[in-house]
Amino acid sequence: MPAPPKGKRAFAFGGLGGFNAHGVGFLEAARELDVRPSIITCTSGMIDWVARWLDGEELLPLLRQQIQRSNKFPVPLDWMNSLWISWFGDPGIFRPAVPEYWRRWMTPFAPDGAQAGDEQHRRKLAKAFLDRMFPAQLYVPQRGRADVERIARAMNRSEIPVVFNSFHPATGLGYLHVNEAGRDFLGVEYGEAGGGDKYLPIDADAVTAALWLYFYGFEHADNPRGLVDGAYNRQFIIRELYMVDRIYAVRPINTRWIGTLPANYFEIQDFTTELWFNSAYAAETGQMALINRLIDEGKLLDDRFRRVDLTEIQVERQYGYFDFFVEEMAVYERSHRQSLETLREKEGVAVAELVEMA
Repeated sequence: MPAPPKGKRAFAFGGLGGFNAHGVGFLEAARELDVRPSIITCTSGMIDWVARWLDGEELLPLLRQQIQRSNKFPVPLDWMNSLWISWFGDPGIFRPAVPEYWRRWMTPFAPDGAQAGDEQHRRKLAKAFLDRMFPAQLYVPQRGRADVERIARAMNRSEIPVVFNSFHPATGLGYLHVNEAGRDFLGVEYGEAGGGDKYLPIDADAVTAALWLYFYGFEHADNPRGLVDGAYNRQFIIRELYMVDRIYAVRPINTRWIGTLPANYFEIQDFTTELWFNSAYAAETGQMALINRLIDEGKLLDDRFRRVDLTEIQVERQYGYFDFFVEEMAVYERSHRQSLETLREKEGVAVAELVEMA
């Protein structure tokens, strides 16, 4: 990749279930146009795709393989694909926690000193029943140790600064995992807390934690640090990027609800999920918007602050509750086309012709 032009740019990716194709579309467009980031931040499923991109892998063939693996039903039964994954898992990513479910039923109930028949005992008995009947652990991660080590290795040897996140539920503390280039770029030290989050190195355990879905449960030996996917806390890592001139926020959802408002339970669940992520995104970008406005109005003249161009590459179609874990080629194609057009406009990149989309 060529050296970046004057000014710094960041790529910020938000992971969300089956919409990593949106982020892949942007990454491939950036590669085709030789647009190099000054720093990359990513969360959840986009962590793996960013690592592969940094390693120079061709993403489109890998995406096609994943789409072929998870799309077993054609239109008009394609809504069954999400149900299939929820029942049988996503090969190489997670499997249903069926053995673990029955193992819980076989585990004797331990009342921890409560006397049989008293209120405390009844409450613990009720909780033990719910923990077995409706456990938090619905799936078991299937990424091998070699896979997470590959991701950590690709990021640590990258000259491009990289940041991803995890979250510790028991303390409410967020962690930002940064490679050496990222530590130098942000001017931070490992163990230092900044903006409420603590900086840590990138290693295989950090990758495991950052890809740990809530549905994997909180009591697994494969996650010794007790950390979970940081996207639940911060889907985007943006507020630390005050030193760049432009941020490309590659968003797998939209800031607005597209189409008719929810009319059934599953649409409400979709609405709630998107509102959850959008609320966090608004908090993430609020300070930046305020600084931009104060600079525009001439009220903030301190040289330490600069105006940041926040450019959003968003999914421009409403998807439903049953689409969250199923990748689609159409998502990639729309993102790739939109990303090429936006990057050409923002970066002034000359391209002979855009890739023809279906």
